[in-house]
Amino acid sequence: MKQPPAKNTLNNDRLIATVYIAPTILLILCISILPVIYAFRTSLHETVYGTVGEFIGFENYRQIFGSSEGWQTIFNSISYAFMSLLIVIPLGTFSAILLNRKRPLVTLFRTLIILPWVLSQTVTALLWKWLLNGNFGPVSYFWFALTGRKADFFNTELTARLAIVVVNAWFTFPIVLIMVLAALQSIPVETFEAAEVDGASRRQTLWMITLPMIRPTILTSIVMQSMEYFSMVTLIFVMTAGGPFGATSTISLKAFQEGFTFWHMGLGSAYSIVIFLLNIVFTLVYIRILRSSDQ
Repeated sequence: MKQPPAKNTLNNDRLIATVYIAPTILLILCISILPVIYAFRTSLHETVYGTVGEFIGFENYRQIFGSSEGWQTIFNSISYAFMSLLIVIPLGTFSAILLNRKRPLVTLFRTLIILPWVLSQTVTALLWKWLLNGNFGPVSYFWFALTGRKADFFNTELTARLAIVVVNAWFTFPIVLIMVLAALQSIPVETFEAAEVDGASRRQTLWMITLPMIRPTILTSIVMQSMEYFSMVTLIFVMTAGGPFGATSTISLKAFQEGFTFWHMGLGSAYSIVIFLLNIVFTLVYIRILRSSDQ
């Protein structure tokens, strides 16, 4: 009969585990938790540049939620994330399904299609800002040649919103593609062979086998991309700086501008906490959906 481990052995194992885990916990505490606590503290005070001054309670939050500009910024962030996901998730998923097949030059296509992900947000924004420029951009030139009308994509609210969504989708969909492609390659080949033997068509295999098996990966991608979109600053800042007339101003961009352009650190911290809370809410919703799908 196997004897249970001695109490001293268990204590030693717990001590060793604590020693190994402690640096990771300390790193998470310093990088993730303490900045959030400091930002929340700053958001409750009046600030003069980087100096925390008098305690003013939730006045900065009242300034956000008590103005049409604040609600417009929140709406812009949610719509920006939602519209980006509507493009990125289907595009990344079905691109991964196509690239998972054994076809000529598929390796070359896999390499080329992830190139947008290699570029930085600044390079991507500058590239597309040049392509969509209303005066000398190639896209505007071809649009004028086809329709006889000049196109300025950053001059109206609707086209500016659509422009940053399309550019963001082009920039981030390779991340979803890589995650879904990895999930597809983890599915046993025997599963598809059995479906083929049973007479299932490609469409039936896709909807009844492939998509249900990669559903957790797709939901994980949604969580990750949502958090990235709510926190994205550089792409929007370089392309539109929130214009025209605040149509593309998101919470993250507003937090950056209030904190580092106008030096309203308290208000900028309040916007940051709003981002943090939105990420928590959406993540909890996605986790609940993920758990229900597993059950």
